[in-house]
Amino acid sequence: MLTSAVTEETMTRLEDFADRSDNPAMGIVLVTEGIREHQVLRAVELGLRGVLWRQQCDFEQILEVVRWVAVGGTDLPSTVQGWLVDGFRSVQRDVLGPRGLTAAGLETREVAVLRLLADGLDTAEISRELSYSERTIKNIVSGMMTRLGFRNRTHAVVHAIRSGVL
Repeated sequence: MLTSAVTEETMTRLEDFADRSDNPAMGIVLVTEGIREHQVLRAVELGLRGVLWRQQCDFEQILEVVRWVAVGGTDLPSTVQGWLVDGFRSVQRDVLGPRGLTAAGLETREVAVLRLLADGLDTAEISRELSYSERTIKNIVSGMMTRLGFRNRTHAVVHAIRSGVL
């Protein structure tokens, strides 16, 4: 999308575009003269994966970023990357942390159980290590698996590894 400045109308057009798309992995490239931090966070939710400053790019650069985004890449100016990192840290600190959650949707004690499962411990060994009853460990594992749709304990451990929790 090409725009001189990102306005509320631009954001509405991005929302419409995302709503009409049949591809949930669709990436949006925005060529603009300026965008604000709160707009970036909202646009990322809609599929933004590339931002180019209009005054600093040419057709070849736009084409290169569009091709990169089409294969799953991301190309964002360092300022925009900083805003995203700050936004992520804020969510972790202000929303997830106080609720005992990680970015992967896991509770702190679930992570502790998964770490021991990954080490090969069984329910009895985990309960001794964490000073919980075996019933509590079973409830932690069962609740996590139901809430997040894991098929088995291995699936839960793999999710934790892939999401960077372990």
